[in-house]
Amino acid sequence: MALRLAALRRFCSKPMPLGVDKAGASVTASLRNASESIKSFNFSRYFEEKYFWEKANVGPFFLLLLFTPTIYRSLKDAYWTRQLRKMNTEEIISDRYEWLKVSMIQDEVEASLLSQVPAGGIQPLMLGPSSPH
Repeated sequence: MALRLAALRRFCSKPMPLGVDKAGASVTASLRNASESIKSFNFSRYFEEKYFWEKANVGPFFLLLLFTPTIYRSLKDAYWTRQLRKMNTEEIISDRYEWLKVSMIQDEVEASLLSQVPAGGIQPLMLGPSSPH
């Protein structure tokens, strides 16, 4: 029983890295340190040869250099996909307006032709007598 309680206490306590007092304080302190390191970043010092090869963290730089073609291609594809979707939508709307215009002209022509029809309608054209003798 005592062994179970000891194991239970061991698993219930929150693990904490050495040198850290509170978890919340360490998060805010790390964010503060990160913001300070970003503010103090200097391109001329970073790319100075001695600092670049001996002290600087060059991993992100080389990863960016390695993935630049892929990133460029992805951004280019996303841009052109968006532009072509926009153009496709504009073409569909334009085609619908064109169809509406043609339909309206057809309706006007049919209405004007129906107004010219005689009162009894158009008589069929007969060549010769209607019944043989």
